[in-house]
Amino acid sequence: MRFKNGMLLGISVLVLIAIIMGCTPPTPTPTPTPLQYPNVASIRYSASCVKAGTQLMIYGRNFGDDKGTSTVIMNGIVAATTYWSDNEVIAIVPTASLPASELRVAVTVAGVPSDEYWLYGICQAPTPTPTPTPIPAERVDVARDIAIMKANSEGHNVPTGVYWFKQDLSSGIGGKHYLYTYSGAGDWFIDITYPIVPEPTFSVAISFEGFSIWSGKVYYWETSPLM
Repeated sequence: MRFKNGMLLGISVLVLIAIIMGCTPPTPTPTPTPLQYPNVASIRYSASCVKAGTQLMIYGRNFGDDKGTSTVIMNGIVAATTYWSDNEVIAIVPTASLPASELRVAVTVAGVPSDEYWLYGICQAPTPTPTPTPIPAERVDVARDIAIMKANSEGHNVPTGVYWFKQDLSSGIGGKHYLYTYSGAGDWFIDITYPIVPEPTFSVAISFEGFSIWSGKVYYWETSPLM
């Protein structure tokens, strides 16, 4: 009886060992490494303001040790880079990203973009000064007649009511120069110069037979009532 009980106990132990050895625990699923998003913390530059070609030093984290396929985007344009590390990138502002009132900068790593970092210190292009429209040539004729009246009021007998031959001697783009001649009673010359501005002042010189007779100014407002 004892033999039988011992035999049953041995068989039970063997069965239990077989069950334990046959039950292999499942392999645990590894915890995925959380995705490290790139982040731009600050941007510095040495120029007084940002313009095309300015070098930007971009500081942050999770940029990756190597550039690879990563990019820097400025106002939607891919910028050239000269240095790349996990926490600093140096990029050049592309011409096509400006003009704009601000520069939106993002770093994209493995297809994942950082939040945009906005820069507002953009160099403002100077407003071009519009080129004034030259005044009508007829107004110069009025200035001539006013100069003749001024000269005659001072006792000079400059011919009036005659035909003055007019030559345009202008050179350059900043001013005008006209010469009037009358070869009646001797040779008379009236030389008029003025800058190309909206309401110029006329400089007038009247000469006779090579001698200066009168010189002075005719102001734009003086010609207005006679136009």
